[in-house]
Amino acid sequence: VSEELVKSGDKLKQLTTYKSPLYDLDGSVMGTVGMAIDVTQERAYEKEITQKNETLETLFTTMDCGVMCHTLDGSRIISINPAALEILGYESEEALMQDGFDMTAPSVFMSDKEGLVQKIKSLKNPGDSVSTEYSVRHADGEIRHIIGNIKLMEENGEQFYQRYLLDCTVQK
Repeated sequence: VSEELVKSGDKLKQLTTYKSPLYDLDGSVMGTVGMAIDVTQERAYEKEITQKNETLETLFTTMDCGVMCHTLDGSRIISINPAALEILGYESEEALMQDGFDMTAPSVFMSDKEGLVQKIKSLKNPGDSVSTEYSVRHADGEIRHIIGNIKLMEENGEQFYQRYLLDCTVQK
């Protein structure tokens, strides 16, 4: 199996080719048999999707809305943008993990933590989502009020939580 570029008229086509030896009755190779499939458009789609994913990732990492993804058991953060870290009161993902992230940030008010964890765990099927409000206290004592949305996601057979955090302190 190989990928090949072939000139067809004035265009280049990308082909996935499948080749195999063709055996004679005595077992010796008498030739090759092959098949080629034009995958030019599929590769163009792949490239476009990759570019759009990169654009979305850039947007998510630079927007004011906090975005984070973590495992179902809350033991590992898959991704977190700078806005989410700032909202939760942390300089880095490492600092958040060292402080004891376990489904929720340690900065979440104790009175809000149990309800937040219950809402997260209430999601059973990929695509399920829930909205919530809670507060956090930064190390310097500053209090932030957060409106959040949590969604159970599945990608490549792995389930995880995707969370959006919006600081609504000014509105409160």
